[in-house]
Amino acid sequence: MMRIVIALLFITAAGCAQVQTDSKIDEAADFTALKTFGWLHDEDKPAEDVRLNDPLVRQTVRTAVEQSLSAKGFEQVDRQQADFLVTWFGAIEKKIKKEKIDHFYAPYGYGTLYRDPVLNTESPRKIQEYEEGTIIIDAVDPKNSRLIWRGSGSGRIAEDQPEQTALKNLHRSVTKILDTFPAP
Repeated sequence: MMRIVIALLFITAAGCAQVQTDSKIDEAADFTALKTFGWLHDEDKPAEDVRLNDPLVRQTVRTAVEQSLSAKGFEQVDRQQADFLVTWFGAIEKKIKKEKIDHFYAPYGYGTLYRDPVLNTESPRKIQEYEEGTIIIDAVDPKNSRLIWRGSGSGRIAEDQPEQTALKNLHRSVTKILDTFPAP
């Protein structure tokens, strides 16, 4: 079971270079006042997918979040004393990639080597099904339950990589997502 979970993590063997990240910030939030953080949900499962709910995956994400925020100067405290709360969610989605294979003369108006005889259109020569994973990390103001920051990362699921490599890449990806979180 663990091998399946780790083999299907969405972080590629090339590391976080392949992870697309994004973040949004609440401009009204005063990040200079934030010094401490705690976890919003300690026991809730972060996804519907059992691969993301695996205890090793959950601990890897949690450790990466804690280390990243600590490196920025935030102190981890109990939820009741925290200036902001963090939580994370994940999903794995099936995708399809279609590719056409054109020959050398295609740019000169000769078209592709294969045309669909019924529709008279160019047809893809290669159809690939793959999975893409996404992790979302939220920071919430505990006083009014308002979202003050959201970071996300998405990447193609790597197949057949060693468990330790997958966990290291997952850790790097979470760190990359948190790179844009404002320091105190």
